[in-house]
Amino acid sequence: MLNAIFNIIKGAVLGLAMIIPGVSGGTMAVIFGIYERLIKALHSFSLSTLKEAAGLPWGQERKARLGTLWNGHDLGFLAQLFSGAFLSILACSQLIEYLITDHPNPTNGFFFGLVGASIIFPVRLMERKSMVELACGVSAAALTICISIYAAGFTQEQAPQEAALHHSLFNYVRLAVCGCAASSAMLLPGISGSFLLLLLGVYHEVLGIINQRDYLLLVIFTASCAIGLVLFARLIDLLLRRYRSPTMAFLGGLMAGSLWNLWPFRETGSSSPAWPAEGDSTAGVTLLAFLAGSAIVGGLAFYGRSPKRNDSEKQTAEV
Repeated sequence: MLNAIFNIIKGAVLGLAMIIPGVSGGTMAVIFGIYERLIKALHSFSLSTLKEAAGLPWGQERKARLGTLWNGHDLGFLAQLFSGAFLSILACSQLIEYLITDHPNPTNGFFFGLVGASIIFPVRLMERKSMVELACGVSAAALTICISIYAAGFTQEQAPQEAALHHSLFNYVRLAVCGCAASSAMLLPGISGSFLLLLLGVYHEVLGIINQRDYLLLVIFTASCAIGLVLFARLIDLLLRRYRSPTMAFLGGLMAGSLWNLWPFRETGSSSPAWPAEGDSTAGVTLLAFLAGSAIVGGLAFYGRSPKRNDSEKQTAEV
């Protein structure tokens, strides 16, 4: 029961990260030490899973087959994680929009500390450290910074106004494609799925869907996100099995590059990071928020399980 509660709380934090541009749900999964387990659980799904589920109502030993399906795909873990994420998104979408709009500096300062300190996790998970891993990390950081610079124009152009929600076949397909693409980014630490939605021009529309409780559009978008997660998880799982250290270095680079976008202070009329302006009343609160975020990750790193312990061992211990 205690593990289930912790997983729901972790899912709630993942849900918060998913709706904050510049904060990656994959980063939060790395911080909590559940990234590889999440990838493996999503990777286990295939067309045969649908056939197994469709055959459950018929035949003998239905309960045993249900148990095999449930444990084989780690459905208990996924159900706890995604239920926490879904409830968190529904409950906090309006609050997040308010914090980003009215208190951007302390909000970004908190997540800067959170993400910056969490880079230690993928570094610890690397089995070797060589020039190959260094090149992967630097390339990933440069890629993330370029995406952040390019996306900055969209954040200034798109005002968070309440958009009209349109019901048409074209809009259903458009939301489904955007959801599938954004969910792929959600699995990459340092790459924000919300930022990708912003680039695609549907971020504030999705917030409107959530806040206005348009359940049809919400179901379409959520289902497309689930499909994207399953498809992309297979690629990530392959990379972790065959190229673990370079992949972890690349993920760490993505996280480091995201700090460019999370830096709370900007030059006037520009998206470039800068030091706080003289007399900036938010500087003190932002510093405290940064220290709070760093302290949270430090606590997780100190009291949590060893990051070198693999996820299969964790799963066995919990069962």
